[in-house]
Amino acid sequence: MSTIFILFCSLASLHSVASQGKPPGITDPLVHQIRYIAAKDSIILTCKAEGNPTPKYTWYRTGTEIASNQYQKVDADTGALEILDFSGREAGDYRCGATNNISLGVSPLAMSPAISLKEIRHATVWTKSGDIDHINASEGEYAKLECNYVTPGDPKLPFSWFLKSSSDADQLRESNRTYIDERGTLHFIYVEPSDKTSGNDVYNCAIHNKVQDYIKLGNAKRLTVKEVTGKPERKPRNQFKTDPAEFQIGHTAELECVFSGYPLPSTQWFNIRNEPINPGGRYQMDKHNMKLKIAKLTEKDEGLYRCKGENTLGEAETTIFLDVKSGPIWEKAITNLTVPEGRDASFTCKARPAIDEKALEPPVWYKNWERIQKTTGNIIFGDEGRVLTVTQPIKPDDIMCFQCQITNDIGSVFSNGCLNVIKPIKVTTQPPLKQGIKKGDLVNLTVRGTTDPGMTLRYRWEFKKHTYYTGLPPHVVYDDATKQTYINTTSLSDEEYRHIEGTYTGVLYHDFETRRVVIDVVLDDGTGDRYQVTGADLDVCEEHSLYPWIYSLSAAVVVLLFIVVFLIIRRPTCTCPTQQPSEAYLTPVAINMSHVVGGGEAGGDDGPYYSTIPDVPAPTRC
Repeated sequence: MSTIFILFCSLASLHSVASQGKPPGITDPLVHQIRYIAAKDSIILTCKAEGNPTPKYTWYRTGTEIASNQYQKVDADTGALEILDFSGREAGDYRCGATNNISLGVSPLAMSPAISLKEIRHATVWTKSGDIDHINASEGEYAKLECNYVTPGDPKLPFSWFLKSSSDADQLRESNRTYIDERGTLHFIYVEPSDKTSGNDVYNCAIHNKVQDYIKLGNAKRLTVKEVTGKPERKPRNQFKTDPAEFQIGHTAELECVFSGYPLPSTQWFNIRNEPINPGGRYQMDKHNMKLKIAKLTEKDEGLYRCKGENTLGEAETTIFLDVKSGPIWEKAITNLTVPEGRDASFTCKARPAIDEKALEPPVWYKNWERIQKTTGNIIFGDEGRVLTVTQPIKPDDIMCFQCQITNDIGSVFSNGCLNVIKPIKVTTQPPLKQGIKKGDLVNLTVRGTTDPGMTLRYRWEFKKHTYYTGLPPHVVYDDATKQTYINTTSLSDEEYRHIEGTYTGVLYHDFETRRVVIDVVLDDGTGDRYQVTGADLDVCEEHSLYPWIYSLSAAVVVLLFIVVFLIIRRPTCTCPTQQPSEAYLTPVAINMSHVVGGGEAGGDDGPYYSTIPDVPAPTRC
């Protein structure tokens, strides 16, 4: 069997993958990235692509090609982009382009997703009033210290608070009585005398920039706590909640809910179906349940959430509407496509908005990173600009890359797809597609073909609902010397012979195309009558049981027609003894007759030639 397999694999001289043009395909980066860079830092962006010939690289910033200079260097061979002494002037969206020369004038250009570079800007300046804010509260009451005059920055970093004396500063440790919200405000669920400042002590909010390793302190606050005898109890009351609560799909939502009260209230959360939320899976609680985290947001997470604060005196609750925002959501992005020459190639660029968001504008298309705005040449658009089709592409002229981008007010999605055109599979050798055989015949099953030199042509056989990838159907032989595939019925037993009847399908294929050669083999005992079908033979006859009957019926019809024509030609002529010959009894004779029956004269030039038969004994009237 192993020998058969080796012979079969060489059946049609499998094509080795030759050095053929292949458009570039970017392998890194594959997704949009956001990177924060500190001022004065240097950074290297990398890009990798595959293709034949080996691609060369270019880099683009906000759509414009980057030329090497004193601030940035592009390596066309390795794909590296080095940015020296980074500052705000280098911030923006960077894309890598990879191109190669398929043939003269054919240089497809593939583009990567964007790498967004942003300068770290966080509280580099605090606008201070110069005054110290004073906050007064009675023991057991709620109090808050706001973090004022913070200069906006990017990215957003968490806040902390310090209790600072004239000689030192200690970071405040959050407890079940304190909470620092997303805006930097320090909440005291209720105050204790130990919370007050004394002497020159002050509270300062702060931001720690870990990348640049510095801490910035904000305005100073002093807290005065009035001590009371018998701390009064208070029912829960909502003091802060996340509003607006807008988060993007795929990100983590952080919902905050702060209740004051004494004794200390507990906090419980309820989902959009008004069911209690327990920590686990995508749901996590933080800071004594005052923060709910929902990871990997989906559209289904959007809705009204409820938080409730409760202590021995009662309860309070509030709601938070979680608004899940999103850039365009892919339904189908364009990808690399390989098609045989002459077969239309379609690229679909289709996205949708998030639920309850406004409709999206049509995609923007590029060919080799040049904007396409309308149908041109053999490039046509359909489905309101969402489908681009290259009609009847030819190799190598139509080897190219396309890009599409869809944008809304939240963000955008981008995809790249290159079109590779190859030569189609051609069947160069095939046997008669219908073969009626009898015992002792050789069944010809030789199938050979060619395809694009860049593809590996493979073969398989299909016979009686079985597919043979690593061998041949029963009794099929391949001769390596003659390159012929056949069945020699001479050496078969009667049982084996009966089972070779059926449809043999030789399949020529590679990853991008399949061609089939269908060969019907029908048994014949020499007279046109096939063998009797028994229960054991049903599987043999299943696929083409009608063919022998069709052949027999056709033969019978031909024989019948022959008999009818013969009788018409040989039909006896009816005459009467007292009548002269008439046209009714003229026998047509071909123009090129060598003689005339009975010696009669030919007719005129305008009509056919006739012979007359005057001396025939009178037969019985027909």
